[in-house]
Amino acid sequence: MKPIHILFACLLLPGVVRGQTSSANPDSSGSDANLAAEIKSLREALLQTQKQMAAQQQEIESLKAQSKNAVTIAPVSELPNPSNKTAGDSATPAVEPATVSPVAKIQRQSPAPQIQENGKPEAPLGSFRIGDAVLELGGFVDLENIYRTTNTQSNIATNLGGFPYNNTPQGSVSEFRTTAQFSRLSFKIEDNFAGNNILGFVEGDFSGNDSPGVYQSVNQHTNRMRLYFMDLKRGKWEILGGQTWSWLTPNREGIGPIPSDLAITYNEDQNLGVGVPYTRAAEFRVAYHPNEHWAFGAGIEDPNQYIGGYVALPAAFTSIGPQFDNGAQVGAANAFPDVLSKVTYDNKFASRHFHAEITGLFTGAHASVMPVGADSFKTHTTVGGGGQLATNYELMRDKLVFLANAFWSDGGAHYLVATGPELVVRPNALGTDISLSMVHAGAGSVGLEWRMTPKQAFAVYYGADYYGRNSFLDTTNTTHPGTIIGYGGPGSPNTNNRAIQQATFDWLQTFWKNPRYGALQTYVQYSYLTRNPWFVGPDDPKNAHLNMIYAGFRYVLPSSAGTLLRVPYPN
Repeated sequence: MKPIHILFACLLLPGVVRGQTSSANPDSSGSDANLAAEIKSLREALLQTQKQMAAQQQEIESLKAQSKNAVTIAPVSELPNPSNKTAGDSATPAVEPATVSPVAKIQRQSPAPQIQENGKPEAPLGSFRIGDAVLELGGFVDLENIYRTTNTQSNIATNLGGFPYNNTPQGSVSEFRTTAQFSRLSFKIEDNFAGNNILGFVEGDFSGNDSPGVYQSVNQHTNRMRLYFMDLKRGKWEILGGQTWSWLTPNREGIGPIPSDLAITYNEDQNLGVGVPYTRAAEFRVAYHPNEHWAFGAGIEDPNQYIGGYVALPAAFTSIGPQFDNGAQVGAANAFPDVLSKVTYDNKFASRHFHAEITGLFTGAHASVMPVGADSFKTHTTVGGGGQLATNYELMRDKLVFLANAFWSDGGAHYLVATGPELVVRPNALGTDISLSMVHAGAGSVGLEWRMTPKQAFAVYYGADYYGRNSFLDTTNTTHPGTIIGYGGPGSPNTNNRAIQQATFDWLQTFWKNPRYGALQTYVQYSYLTRNPWFVGPDDPKNAHLNMIYAGFRYVLPSSAGTLLRVPYPN
């Protein structure tokens, strides 16, 4: 029943009762006159009540209009929040409760999402705010199974330049292992200070310096530093210092160092794949972004004058070996940092992303020997360099991506997972002194990545590494005159690779993903590899070949699960 009906009934009830009483006592004196007076009084009261109700209704409409105006004018973030006051808040609301609608009260007690009292956005899911900085935890827990048709004696990083031939014991037996050492943990912290956007990034896994008995009993894999850098942006300028991916590692977009911005394949092999140059080394670099399409920069990276076990040294100067990275010592006698420059271009054509880049390399090496007949050491220096072109393009928007890169250098083996040497040591014609000579090194790869659904992706890649022959007569060898040394000459071992090739197929399946709870993935990588030496003996195989399968499960932490919406978590 409406309030006006209840009020009317209450006013009418006494008159009805009075009328019934008068009807029951017809002989009462003056009853007719009293009844007429009461009816008149009742009519006047009813008229007054109607006027009051009309005035109240008008006042209610006016209050509603005022309440709507108050909610529209005052932003939600400025309305008082009784449940979350600070020491400086007033106890009296800016708008009296009687003049605020129920909707306004709810909005006032529920601040706008992702906005703090200080006006700064809240940290995203999986992140924490430390003062004004946002700390994001990332990474994944990985259980990996690896099967190879030959015993490469590798862990999860395949020895791409040295897997065995089938005429050896290791080349006649397969290997299998299960490991969690690819599991990864990362920290990213971002802040803005005095107009500077600052990003710090740390990433580690458990593929450090494994001891020979690492797979016995307790699998004591050691933690290692994969990435550890600071990136500062101010206006159009960007400065980076620390350990990160080389600028020779192709980008998917831009010129930045974050792993999800790099074209480092979907492969599970920790050495990425044949044909993709990369290092993760100490670097300092400066980049400039003139607009949203172009970026360019220059920097220095840690060098490594590398000969490995590939190079045959002059007989009279074998003591020079430890001055290079020959796999038997921690450091080498590097002459100066590698200098790299990079230019990138990004744009959209028909709403599909296109990226192209060109990278330059300048490198060098030096070594000291005491020439025959001399009484002091003499230092020899050589320089080399190279460049790379890389691109990727969305053939189908957010679905099918084409990637390609081509690299050529004198002395660029350092960036090809050391599958060949950077240089050789050449004796002079008299055999009294030496010089250093760079080895040509090239690489290239092409690939297609198909993101069939947000939870399923496939990829296929082909890559190749090439090393040029650099061999000569050892004029210092008087015991065996005519011996050929250097790299790739007649009689050289089958580790002197001319070409290494790899074809790979990847399948990644995400079972579920949630920004709050993370994601669960399974993955499969199948690869076929061959390597061809410069010299093949009369009874030796023409090449070595390897089939391998990676298969496993991975739980991705919530912060990193966000990258799965664009690409699966990168290597």
